[in-house]
Amino acid sequence: MTVRIAAVRDPGHPQDLVAVDRARALSVGAAADLEWWPVASADVHGDRLDGFDGLWLTAWPQGPAAEPVRQTAHRAHALGMPVVVSPTEPAPEFVAAARRRAALREEQARALAEAAALEAAESEPRTYVHQMRGPRHRWWRPLVALAVALAVFAACAVAVFGVVLGFGLIDGEEEMVDPVNPVSSLALNLVLAALIPATLLGLWAGFARSPWRVLSVAGRMRWGWLGRCLLVVTPLWAAYLGVTWVVFDQEVLDRPQDWAWLLVITVLTTPLQAAGEEIAIRGGLVQGVGAWLRSPVAALVVTTVLSTVVFVALHGSADPWIVIELGSLAVAGCWLAWRTGGLEAVIVLHVVNNLLILFTGILLGGIEESYVDGASEGSPVSAAMNVVATAVVTAVLLWLARRRGIAPAGWSTPARG
Repeated sequence: MTVRIAAVRDPGHPQDLVAVDRARALSVGAAADLEWWPVASADVHGDRLDGFDGLWLTAWPQGPAAEPVRQTAHRAHALGMPVVVSPTEPAPEFVAAARRRAALREEQARALAEAAALEAAESEPRTYVHQMRGPRHRWWRPLVALAVALAVFAACAVAVFGVVLGFGLIDGEEEMVDPVNPVSSLALNLVLAALIPATLLGLWAGFARSPWRVLSVAGRMRWGWLGRCLLVVTPLWAAYLGVTWVVFDQEVLDRPQDWAWLLVITVLTTPLQAAGEEIAIRGGLVQGVGAWLRSPVAALVVTTVLSTVVFVALHGSADPWIVIELGSLAVAGCWLAWRTGGLEAVIVLHVVNNLLILFTGILLGGIEESYVDGASEGSPVSAAMNVVATAVVTAVLLWLARRRGIAPAGWSTPARG
């Protein structure tokens, strides 16, 4: 530690310089940490003495011309800097106070350096799976994030279903999962949409970082990119669903009784429901678990498997062909997030898929078969068609992302931000 003391002297008084030289001589040995800096009184103004730990005036300045020196002395005293007026070397008490201030100054400098280093580490580019793995990462943070997210989601679910059941809008558990009941459809979509605030609050509480990183490596929703994805995915996915309609010789059936209400609810809330699932499963879950793993590639592999299993399990069907269809969307979503650095593409794919299927079920009949549940069954043909369609759409989106500068060159290189 170095203690810097400013010795303000009058150049017209040779004895002042002698006093400073004597103080320097006494600093040899046990007081080698002291540095005495002669400063002419004419040079004392403004912040001239910042960075010193003590102010030694060989004489109290007199006269109008010495007003800057007096102001500086008062300012130094107000800031906690020890000030002494003495024609000879300062007393030990003054030196001790200067040493304490020097220790405080160096501690503050270290704190500022650590804060700057922490900020620099926070600003380092990271892959999507490592957006929550910052310099403040600790093993327990993902657990806190999960606990908070589950608590918020449970509270929202209780509130929604409490209102629905409390006001008698639904009678019994059977109506709760009835796909042709507008109230149950609205309630289910609102509950799944609650995954959005639940995930954001969980990440914020658990990781003490911006939760908007779950949307993209840019820390926000990239609406321009999302809009381009929508323009690409909608016609491609509509063509795929049209082919499945012809291949499986589907028929036009009667519309449900409340089809108009179902259509309104679908338009207004299904995008939120699909986005909620993606933000929670392909976002919060991936980034939370990914923070535990040092290698980004290992984090990608582990979180892809985990999020795929969770996504498939939540739909309730154990049919292998349904599992393949759901799994293809999950894997494609994780890969799109890795390459583009965000959830925009997979949110669009999920939203467009749900909207088109529900629109078809509402307007052309057969909405009961539009939902995947424990009784749903697929076929090798439907699974193969779904995998091919998902692969084609994913390839087109990645091609567009490379052209727009969203995804870097190289088929496996992740976007960073």
